[in-house]
Amino acid sequence: PRRELRRPVQRLERLEDEKTVREAVAGLDKREREIIEMRYGLTGRRELTQKEVADKLGISQSYISRLEKRIIERLRGQIARRV
Repeated sequence: PRRELRRPVQRLERLEDEKTVREAVAGLDKREREIIEMRYGLTGRRELTQKEVADKLGISQSYISRLEKRIIERLRGQIARRV
């Protein structure tokens, strides 16, 4: 019985986490949002590699890597402030 009660709670927690991430991503500028959405498949499409994202945007893979790290740090900060 306790296990059955945990499932809905875990599901709600996961949905709340997803909502928090979506809100944080929405706060990024257009290019940052586009990079994160492509890298992590946030718009329902498949996740792309850094190289695939770089090719689509016409920039180097190493630059995508640096941008991605910076964007993730910004997202962590935004999420930490919301919690």
